[in-house]
Amino acid sequence: MRMFRLASIVASVLAGSAAAAAQAPSQPSLPYTAVHSPEFIDPSAATFMADEDRVIGVTVGKIAKAYPAGILSQHGLVEDRTPDGPIAVTW
Repeated sequence: MRMFRLASIVASVLAGSAAAAAQAPSQPSLPYTAVHSPEFIDPSAATFMADEDRVIGVTVGKIAKAYPAGILSQHGLVEDRTPDGPIAVTW
């Protein structure tokens, strides 16, 4: 398996109760709290990550993003945008 260093690493973690309160009553309750519009940090600032940690990487043109498996396993879903449109990342 090849490891890739990507330009950005997701670091946004939503508080479960705040995100759950923001859900419309007509939406089904999910067993996790999805991350909407994540914020990204430079790889050098991601001190919570180790070289062997797994990520799901997305590259569109010159934009590269990494979604750590550890955060995805806690939240189950990240809804993000690329220059080509919206994406959903899940683990």
